[in-house]
Amino acid sequence: MSPIIDLDGTSLSAHAVETVARGGADVRVTDAGRERIAAASAAARHLASGPVYGRTTAVGANKHAKAAGGNGLRLLRSHACGAGDPMPADQARAMLAVRVNQLAAGGAGIHPRVVAALVEALNQGLVPPVRRIGAIGTGDLTALATTGLCLLGERP
Repeated sequence: MSPIIDLDGTSLSAHAVETVARGGADVRVTDAGRERIAAASAAARHLASGPVYGRTTAVGANKHAKAAGGNGLRLLRSHACGAGDPMPADQARAMLAVRVNQLAAGGAGIHPRVVAALVEALNQGLVPPVRRIGAIGTGDLTALATTGLCLLGERP
């Protein structure tokens, strides 16, 4: 039985990331992490009654325009534009583990079901086809947009 790595948004170590990425360990979000995710999601829904960049508004030069229906999906599609060979599965797993941990810190405003889907994907051994040319890190829009399209069924 492989170990289970707890993701709480505050204490993920490099060793734990490697255990998930290369050792195939399952992950779970702690109660405290789930509470922070839910609180941030509720706050985001509340704030969305006014203008919120990228959520109720368009982005970039159009940031003052109201977002049209389906804006989120269009953003994912326009940013899922990596190139080159897919990254190795262990690197994609590491990316997902780190991202789930970041979401468990609270503040992102993402719906808890999205985090649950990411955890389930990791625990089932599923990885998004993230391309080598793009970015992972502070400029990870390409990889995360691809991941979002996978969760929606638009990518394998």
